[in-house]
Formats: sequence, structure tokens, C-alpha cells
Amino acid sequence: MPGGYPPARRTDVVDTFHGVEVRDPYRWMEDLRSPELAAWIEAQNQRAEPGLRGEPAYARALARMKALENLYPTQEPGREAGGRTFFRTLVDERIHLMVRGPGDAAPRTLVDAAALGEGGMVRAFVPSPDGRRVAYIINRNGADWGEIRLLDVDAPEAPIAVLANIRFEGPMQWSADGDGLVYRRFAPPRDGRPEAPAEDPALYLHRLGTPVADDVRLFSLPEDRSDWSLAFDLPGDRRQLFASVERGPWHDGNLGGSRAQLHLLELEASGHLRKGAKPRVLTEPDAAYRVLHVEDGRALVFTDRDAPRRRVAWMDLAEPAPARWQPVIPEGEGVLTNAQWYGGRLVAHSIENVHSVLRVFDADGKSLGDVALPGTGVVQGLYGGADSPRVSLLYSGLLQPPVLLQHDLATGQTRVESEAEQAPDLSAYEVSQEWFASKDGTRVPMFIVARKAVARDGSHPTLLYGYGASGTSELPYFREDALAWVQLGGIYAIANLRGGGEFGRAWYEAAIRERKQTTYDDMIAAAEHLVASGRTGPKRLAIAGASNGGMLVTAVMVQRPDLLAAVLADVPVTDAMRRHIAGNGAQQVDQWGTPADADVFPALRAYSPLHNLAPGTCYPATLVTTSHDDQRLPAWHAYKFTAALQAAQGCETPILMLSRASGGHGGGGVSGWMDSVAIQYAFLARVLGLGEAGDDGSGTGGGD
Repeated sequence: MPGGYPPARRTDVVDTFHGVEVRDPYRWMEDLRSPELAAWIEAQNQRAEPGLRGEPAYARALARMKALENLYPTQEPGREAGGRTFFRTLVDERIHLMVRGPGDAAPRTLVDAAALGEGGMVRAFVPSPDGRRVAYIINRNGADWGEIRLLDVDAPEAPIAVLANIRFEGPMQWSADGDGLVYRRFAPPRDGRPEAPAEDPALYLHRLGTPVADDVRLFSLPEDRSDWSLAFDLPGDRRQLFASVERGPWHDGNLGGSRAQLHLLELEASGHLRKGAKPRVLTEPDAAYRVLHVEDGRALVFTDRDAPRRRVAWMDLAEPAPARWQPVIPEGEGVLTNAQWYGGRLVAHSIENVHSVLRVFDADGKSLGDVALPGTGVVQGLYGGADSPRVSLLYSGLLQPPVLLQHDLATGQTRVESEAEQAPDLSAYEVSQEWFASKDGTRVPMFIVARKAVARDGSHPTLLYGYGASGTSELPYFREDALAWVQLGGIYAIANLRGGGEFGRAWYEAAIRERKQTTYDDMIAAAEHLVASGRTGPKRLAIAGASNGGMLVTAVMVQRPDLLAAVLADVPVTDAMRRHIAGNGAQQVDQWGTPADADVFPALRAYSPLHNLAPGTCYPATLVTTSHDDQRLPAWHAYKFTAALQAAQGCETPILMLSRASGGHGGGGVSGWMDSVAIQYAFLARVLGLGEAGDDGSGTGGGD
């Protein structure tokens, strides 16, 4: 085995599940504040980082990434309120919050990202109905934890109020009178450790001019569901708050947890609970639900109840039983991933054969036609207002730089609102969708991006990306990292694995809990297809995955080391026995299970990457990357696996690890992500010989 790896202490920690002993010699690494661990991390970084940054491919990849990032519109679609338009814009790789009022010659800055300090970012925002105020969420260095700040638009020098213990993008909504904010707040992180499980989510009301300590707790999780998630909708006239008590990760698109129970709270215009009105349970926790709009005592519900590919229906709030629902959009062949109420119409986004279709309906479900899209790509977001006659959408494809379109709901016309001034010539490349048979015979699709007429001689450095979890669909949108890889001389492939949501709930449920191995079988079959097609070979093939995708690629490399030359595992899960104990693990139990479950334990033990390494095996060259401050999936997953893999490695192929001090689960913003990708590509160039094959090997051809 190769020498020179920083030594890692082993201990005799053993857990026993159902009579089976499971060893965990690096359990001590779960103490992320350990000085011993800090020294080990520093040694790993020093062993890996200088050399990778010194690779010529690092600078080439970073330059490619920056050039491609500039193809995105710098300004996102605006949100209109009180005659003003609010939007975020990207300047110097920082996101700023802007506003343009009636008659303004130019927008003005409300929140300058530079004033937020190092790593500060405006993550989400909501203007008040009259446009006089705005609530926005900031976090730092990609952290999941953040805070809400309330701002007077006409006097934005300092926040009116700061609301702490916020996670992700909220949710948050203004009360009907515009003087109160309904928001979700958590208990402070246990022991001050942000990676600890988030606890006690509840819905609160903050009234402007009152102390934050006096915020009113509107709704809490039921006692028998204290480890569930909590979200809410406040649509229409903002007098009905729909609290969603959720479980499970089936969240592809805009729907929510795989099981949710809707509770209705009647509100005053102030956001306080209406006197005499008690919360009512509208649904059982048997499906996913979101409320899009309310009118005339009815709620427009987006759900997968009795519809694995989802539907939209009217619910009578007085008699909410599903048997009495009135259908609006029935379940179709495609997967309905998003539905929004704009200007008295329903705009519905579906995925059909892994690309976007956008349709418009009236309130009764009558089709008003399709929205014309530029190709078979992806609508990445819908933007508008409940009363707006227009909807904006961001559209892109793997070889289609993003374009901002605006669709007029009254006329049915679509126009380009913003696009790159100088789009590159990508005519030298092509995208193909191919299907392959997995281990059980199921046909699974993948997208392949390559230079046209590439020789099928097995020589091309190829990067296969996968995720296959949480019901998340891997769609063919514009990916700077994919195109940069192809411009540098490689082939890039994206597999639509089971466990994802590309074909609905059944596609997701085929690869969860005791069936999770199905995802890994799909990925192995995808890799074998790339080899069998003549595009690449085992000495030129790499796989990449992040987060749950990190579990995917580490499991696959342990099971089929002979098939791969290299592995990129970013912010990975690697210890399937302890996935549930930290970060967002408790909310993921429905998907992964726990070792305490006798039905699930054998599967977890069989695929857990950390527990299936065989000493003396020659494993592919591996680069593990993580953020020490990752609050969603603790960095100890990466640390424990790296230590175990370095100890087990039976040949000279390198096992490297880089740990960022900050960056959270997403890499720390645009610049941090681009830097991480460039480092990964430098590693692959060293292992695969990127630049030694393919017409674009110099990094100067074809494309820009």
C-alpha cells in the first residue's frame, strides 16, 4: 500500500445490532472539536491541496467555470409588491438584494452583500403586500442556519428586527396587514453545535415594533410527531394558514415531505389566531400536500394522494374528505413537479421523459395551452405573483445557456426577457439520451454530453454523475461543470437512477430502505453501459456524487473497484449505521431506515461503505471533499471513511481528502463551488490523463 498517509488512531468501539457486531474504530472523529482531529485534517489538506492547485488542469478548469458561469442572467425575475419590484442580482460573485420603484431610472441596493461580512449571503426574501418592507434570510458560508432580517424599504440603513434560529429558506410570509411576519423558528442548536439535529420547529408571529421575545407561537408539532418537519402556506388573502406536519424526503419539485398532515389555522389580518377559531386537521399523514390558493371556502391542493405522479384538486374546507375533492389537473403520464397560481390561472410544470413541459389551466382545469419552450431542456424556476398576469421562467439545457423568458398569461405569448450577450458556439458538442438495462432488467435513462463524432475506442476520460435519492430528479439543465469537463476533453454522463423522482413516487420507492441497493445497481449498470458503448474503459472512467450521492459513489467503488479509475465523493454520507443521529438524519429515516429496524439492518450493513472496505484491495483513486462546518451531513462521514480507506488501500493509487473550514453543505457560494470543481478536475486530470485524449485536450478548442 502507498505510504505517507497521516496516521489515524483506531479504537475498539463496537455496536451490536440484532446479534451482529459492527465495529467503528474511528468513532472518535465524530467529535468535530477535537484537537487531535484538527491536526489530522491539517495533515490531510497539506498532503493533497498544494499539489492539486499546482496541476495545470486546475487553472484551466477554473477559467472554464468562470466563463460559463457568466452565461447566467445576473438578475433573477422580480417579485412585485406595492408597485415595486424586488430582485436579487449577482455582482462580483456576491448576491445583492435590489428594488426598483415606479419611475425609478435604475434599481437601488437594499442589501449589499459586502456589508454582510465574509461569506454572508441573501438566501431568500419576501416583500410585504404593500411593498414598504421586506424580510430576507441571510446565512454565512453556505450554512443551513441563518437569521431573518426585516427592513424598511425607504430607510434600509439598519434592520427593523432580527429573528434568529432560522434554517434554509424559511418559510416566511407577511400577514394580511403587512405589519406582521409569520415564520418558522427552531430551538437553538443543542450545546451550540450547528451540526446537531434541528429541534422543536414551530410557527411564530412577529409584529413590527414589538420585542422578538414577545413573538407569538402560533403552531407546534404534535407531541406524537416531535421529530417530524414543519412547513406552511399562507395563500390568497392570508387569512388561512395551512401548517404542514411532514415526514420523509420525497421533495422533488415543490411539494414537500412524502407524508404530511395539513392543519388549518384561521388568522386575523394581523396574523394572530382568530378568536374562537381552533386549529382543524384537514388530512391524514398519508400523502404530500401543498395549498396553492384559497377562495370561496375552497383550497386548491397540489398532492400525490391517490396519484403517484401527482395531481391538483379543489378541497372544500368545510368538508375536506378526499372523496369530495373536485379534480382540476388529473394525474398524467409525466410527473407534476410544480404548480403555481398566477393571475387567476394555474401554471403547471411536468417532467416527461426527463425534460420540462409547461402548461396553463383555468380554475376548473380547462387547458389554456402549453407554454412554448426553446427545446427539450428544463424550466429551473417559476416566478410571479398571485395577481400577476405574467409569469417568468428560467430555462436551460445541457448545451443551452440559461435564458429568462416571460409568458403573458392573457395572450399566451412568450418573449425573451434576458439572455447571455455573447453565448459560446457549442455546435461542436452534442447531447444524447440513452437507456440501459439495470441488474433487475429495468430500463434506466442517462444523458451523455460529448464532442460530436467522438471515436468509440474506449480511450476517453469520462465522468459519470449520479444521485438517486430523496426523490430528486437529475434533469438536463445547464451545468457549468459538465460543459467545462467536455471542453477540457472529456465525456460527461448523468444517470437518472432509481431513488430519484424522474418517473414519480414508484421510481423513488423502488430504491429506499431495504431496497436501497437498487440505486447502486443502477449506477454500476450505467458505468458498464459507458464501457460497453466504447466511449471509455475502466482505466478512464470516474464517478462523482455529492451528499447522498456521496454514499452512492463510495458504495459503488467498494462493490466494483475493478470498474473505475477514480471517484469524487463530496460532502458524502458513508456510515449507514449512524446516518440518523446527526444533521438532518432524523428527517431521513423514512428513506434510509435505521439499524434498529431488523428489516432494514441487513441491507444497511451490506452496503454501508465504511463497513465494507476489504483490506488489501486496490481501490480506485479517490478524492473525498467536505466542509468541516457542514450542518446537514456532518463532516465526520468523510473523515471516518478517508481514514478507513487509506488504511485498507492495497495499491499505489492515491486516496486524498480536502476539508474546507467553511462552506456548509453547498460549498460556500458560487466562487467556493467553482474552486472545488477545479480541484476535483485537477485530480481527475492527474489520474485519467485528461488532455491526452480527445480533440479538446488542450482546453482551447471547440466551444467558446
